[in-house]
Amino acid sequence: MASIFSVIFGALFFFSSAYGQSTEMDLHKKYERDKARFLAFESKHRGVVEAVNHRISYLKWGDSKDKVLIWLPGSFLSAYDFYPFAEQLVKDGYTVLSVDHYGHGLTHIPERDLDFWDFADDLAAVMDSLHIQKAVLGGFSRGGYLATAFYDKHPQRVSGLVLEDGGTVAFRSLFDQMGPAGRHDFLRSVTPPPEVQKLLFDRYGSEFEIYKNIDQLDGSAGQWQIFGFIRHVGDDWLLYHGLNEYMNMQDSLHYVQVLNNAPDISKYASSMVRVDPLKTYSSLHVPMLIMDAVGKQDTFGSEEGNRKLKAMHPDLIQHKIIDCADHNIHFACPQDFMAELQRFLDSL
Repeated sequence: MASIFSVIFGALFFFSSAYGQSTEMDLHKKYERDKARFLAFESKHRGVVEAVNHRISYLKWGDSKDKVLIWLPGSFLSAYDFYPFAEQLVKDGYTVLSVDHYGHGLTHIPERDLDFWDFADDLAAVMDSLHIQKAVLGGFSRGGYLATAFYDKHPQRVSGLVLEDGGTVAFRSLFDQMGPAGRHDFLRSVTPPPEVQKLLFDRYGSEFEIYKNIDQLDGSAGQWQIFGFIRHVGDDWLLYHGLNEYMNMQDSLHYVQVLNNAPDISKYASSMVRVDPLKTYSSLHVPMLIMDAVGKQDTFGSEEGNRKLKAMHPDLIQHKIIDCADHNIHFACPQDFMAELQRFLDSL
């Protein structure tokens, strides 16, 4: 089974250019060039809303009020996750919002213990601020579970659902079907190696330090979107400091606490197992596209559960099985992802 951190870093460096490790001078030049490009892009596309519970940051492309797609990225990803696909959808007549949910991208970790349904209220407030009544709601992995929680809370605000390897099957059931050996292998992969631990979760004295460490780890720092992950808090610069603890998934013992919905974990952490897709979608009233990754080292086998969900609403649900990816379809096979997404949107 693939390490969870190989999945994360594959997507984190999705936008990498073919740079090798650089001299300090060369790296400073790349840093300045990429930061300038990032700031220019942010000035056109970044939005921030003081929502019901928390300050939410997002990226926006397009100006349509009638055709809107909202994308919720997976764990450790940011609003830039949807960057490669947004402009094409704008050409198709859509407005696209890609949202940094709690603790991700440029949305900070909330001080209060908020759960997925609190985020649903915050996302509804973002829609209100932009005068968006309804939207097609999409999400990958954790983002899929957030999308399901949104539909559970605000079904009248949703005109369609796109769920990519997440949000359609109860999270705990994915681990029950792994069997003891499979669960052991997965949980062993949860704790990141030391170099990854330092890069993701340390505090840094400057933004450039984070940029430099990414270059040393991956050899591909020529990517301006990385600034969409970096936050300045007090005297420190952070990439994902505190996020593993916030999700209660920093090691195998904490991950098991989430799976068992232990009484002493936070509401946010327990949200992953409290989302009940079969219950939420028992009264589904909008079209749904399920993109199901079934690669050779499929991280989360949800095919059987997805078939059960489709059987509940065969006229509303499209279940697409995609074998070119283990989990992150839009990273591993973006053309397949985009083709399925456009076909679905054209059918609405």
